[in-house]
Amino acid sequence: MNNWQILEPKHLGGISTTENLESVDQVKVKTTKCFISLNDLALFKGDVKLEYPFTPCSIAVGQVIETLQESSYVEKGSRVYLAPQYENLRSGYLRDFVILKKSDIHVLPQSVSEDDALFINHLSLAISVIDKLKIEKGNHVAVIGGSHLANVIAQLIMYYQSVPILIDSSQKNLEIAHKTNIYYTLPNDKNLESEVLAITGGRKCSKIIYVSDSPSGIDVIDKIASENADVGVTGISSTKTKLSCSFAFEKQLNVTFVKDGNSNIQASINLLAQKAIDLSHFKLPMYKFEYAPKHFENALLKIEEKEPAEFLIDML
Repeated sequence: MNNWQILEPKHLGGISTTENLESVDQVKVKTTKCFISLNDLALFKGDVKLEYPFTPCSIAVGQVIETLQESSYVEKGSRVYLAPQYENLRSGYLRDFVILKKSDIHVLPQSVSEDDALFINHLSLAISVIDKLKIEKGNHVAVIGGSHLANVIAQLIMYYQSVPILIDSSQKNLEIAHKTNIYYTLPNDKNLESEVLAITGGRKCSKIIYVSDSPSGIDVIDKIASENADVGVTGISSTKTKLSCSFAFEKQLNVTFVKDGNSNIQASINLLAQKAIDLSHFKLPMYKFEYAPKHFENALLKIEEKEPAEFLIDML
C-alpha cells in the first residue's frame, strides 16, 4: 500500500499505485512529510462533496528522486515544497510518490527546514490577504482568530511594520501569540470593544482580517470596526461562515475574500530563509503514514471537543 484515499465519508482505504514520468518537464518526488489541515479533515468528514475515491492532503514536502532532464534548478536529491493542488483536490499528496510538473515544485534552501516549509501555504495566504487590504506601515490591524494561520498573519503584519491586534477566545492560543512577540493579544470578551478603543486612540480598526476557523463569530467585527473599514476573510474554504449584512451595510464595510496565495510561494520561502517568522512555538503532533486512518478519526473527535486537530504525517 502506498496511497491513502478517502473511499467514503470517515473512511480511509489503502491502495497501490504506480507513478511514472512521461515528459521532460516532470519530476518524480518522494513525499517525506504531509500537513493534515482542517480542510483535509473537512473532506474526510464529508463536509465537502467530491466524487469518491480521492487522495487528501494539499500541503507536503518531499525529495526529487527521478527526472528525465536535470537542470541547474531541479536535480535529483533536491528538497522541495509541493505547490498546493487547489484546482485538483482529487490528487492530494498522502501517497509515497507523486509526479509533478517542474513548475509545481519549489526547491528549498538549506536554511529552511522541512517542518517550517510545511507552513509556506500559511505564509503565502498571509501575504495575499495583507496585499488585498493594502495594509500600510503603522496601521492597526485586527486579526480575529488564534490558529496557526492567524498567528502567521499577525507576525507578518509586524514584519511590515504595522500593528496587529490578535483576538481569540482560546487562552492557549493567546499565550502562543505572546511567545511569538505579538504584543496586543485580546480575549474575545465583554471588554474587547473598550480595549480596542484604548489601543487605537478611540478610532477602532480600519483594517480587519477574519480567519474562518476562528471560534469567534464573525459578528465580533461589528465591535471593533471603524466606518468604511476594509475586512479580509480568509482561511479554509470548507468553513461555512455567515456574515451579518446589517452591520456591514451600516458601517459600509469593504469585504474581500482571499482563497489562496500560490503566487507568493517563492516570497514565502525567502521570508522563511530570512527567519522573518517564528514557527518554533507551533507544536503539531507527527504520526506515521501507516497509521493515518486512526489519526484522521481521532482528529474529528478533537474538532468536536474544540481542541487543536491538525497534525503532520511522516512519510518515511
